[in-house]
Amino acid sequence: MPKFRLNEFKAVARWLDRKLPGPLAFFLKGWLWGLEERYIDAKVVAAVDKGIAPHLPPEPTVAPPSYHSEPSEVEGLDTIELKAPWTTKN
Repeated sequence: MPKFRLNEFKAVARWLDRKLPGPLAFFLKGWLWGLEERYIDAKVVAAVDKGIAPHLPPEPTVAPPSYHSEPSEVEGLDTIELKAPWTTKN
């Protein structure tokens, strides 16, 4: 039997037990248990995003790396160069 954490989901599970036949209620309670897990995860993500939003910088502080490629003496083997300044913008 799945153990529900939230009272709303416990109440729905009890209602399912009372109103539906056993196998159908068991199947629906399993689906409800998965739904409860996703609901809790969504609430946690929303709360964390709301909590860290004031502390996020308004724009990225690191410049993206630059890519440079030029042909070499060997056919099909280009010289590839990545440059990343990794400095903060002021």
